Amino acid sequence: MGAINSGLMAALIVGYVALQLGVGLWVSRRVKTDTDYFVAGRRLGLVPVALSVFATWFGAETILSSSAEIASGGLAGGRAEPFGYAICLVAMALFIAGAFRAKGYVTLADFFRDRFGRIAELACVWLTIPVSIIWAAAQLIALSVLMHTALGVPEGATLLAAALLVMTYTAFGGLLGDIATDIIQSIVLVVGLIVALGALIAHLDGVDGLFASIEPAQLTLVGEGETWLGRLDIWAVPILGSLVTQEAISRFLSARDAQVAQRACFTAAGLYLAVGAAPVLLGLAGVHIVGAEEGDNFLLALMRETASPIVFILFTGALLSAILSTADSNILSVSSLVSVNLVAKFHARASERMKLILARAATIAASLIAYAIAAGGASIRDLITLTSVLGQAGLLVAVLFGLRSQFGSERAALAGVAAAVVANLWTLALWPMQQMLSDGESISAAVGLLLAGEAPALDGSFLLSVLAALIGYVAVGLWEQRRAAPTAQGG
Repeated sequence: MGAINSGLMAALIVGYVALQLGVGLWVSRRVKTDTDYFVAGRRLGLVPVALSVFATWFGAETILSSSAEIASGGLAGGRAEPFGYAICLVAMALFIAGAFRAKGYVTLADFFRDRFGRIAELACVWLTIPVSIIWAAAQLIALSVLMHTALGVPEGATLLAAALLVMTYTAFGGLLGDIATDIIQSIVLVVGLIVALGALIAHLDGVDGLFASIEPAQLTLVGEGETWLGRLDIWAVPILGSLVTQEAISRFLSARDAQVAQRACFTAAGLYLAVGAAPVLLGLAGVHIVGAEEGDNFLLALMRETASPIVFILFTGALLSAILSTADSNILSVSSLVSVNLVAKFHARASERMKLILARAATIAASLIAYAIAAGGASIRDLITLTSVLGQAGLLVAVLFGLRSQFGSERAALAGVAAAVVANLWTLALWPMQQMLSDGESISAAVGLLLAGEAPALDGSFLLSVLAALIGYVAVGLWEQRRAAPTAQGG
């Protein structure tokens, strides 16, 4: 790209960032209560809620990682993105969205307090907050790298700028501001991917050329050398592992009623699958142009090869939108859990003005912590690895049992969460360490490989954590029933 194009890109990115800030500050005038701040006053219709759920879910990893995985392994690389996560949104519509919105919850932890009790509420908070902060830190790094690539500014400066940007418009506008910017980001994201796909089609002399370049061997959904357990786990992680996440839940809780919340998740699933088809086609056809050796940089390399400077700028805008829409959701997730659940007694007796001050202070604090983690030198992969051992399967099992039955009390929920944490630690940390040590690796080398995501993996590790959570919950639930039976007979 020449100097004029580089200058144009810089101007457009700065203008786009300024627009996000402007929208967030403008919307903040309508934020009067913490209900406005965390769930947009529960008054939104189908279109804004659906676009917000879609934008929150459709992150940069959906665009970059899925296309790279598909380029490397064919359609099997797209099982999580977009297919698995689209199915997850359908499951969310069927099992979670309507029930949660009908109850008038603000956070996921509200359900745990309502159904199980205060200790379960706190367990949910302390499991969810680290995951959201670490994910936010990973998004800040991705945003920093993108701005550095586009503008040529040192990454330290772009990281600070990325953190300040997300913190500012999220702190002032809350969820209402996030949804307003999500709508803009969704439009830019879709346009960017459409023009990127159009550039590839033009490079291959039309749609027929694109489909002709895709080889039949690329269209299998089965990866080479997979066990049946590993295959099931690949589907289970996106479908079950993200079913109960605060980031998505806060979006559909902003709907004006339960029916809108449910329909919005169905609509978001359709959008996710439709828009996600672009990275799939880019990966399947683009690998014959630049090869799969680029890894996560595959799509950027493909765009440099096939796209004009203007199209490349639009594609950069799509990536920027995907990152921003995910990062603000992570930050606001932490803020809501801290304000509503962690300091629940203070929140209950505080004035509306004080609740809003607390909410914004928590948003700023979460942003600063995420920035500190991102500035610590860890890679995106390192950070994401840290989120895998925090008992999410336990929250999933407790929600599914708790929503549909009265079986199991707080003890059962806590047992499920604890069992999931133990299973995660064993499958994702202790078992790989044991394997590497038995292969002659030193402890320091084994730890390094573990944090870098390069340790041997145990097939079915997520499903094993779900099974452990299920056993823990059911075992304690049955024990509670047997314990209560003599009392009931005696009465």
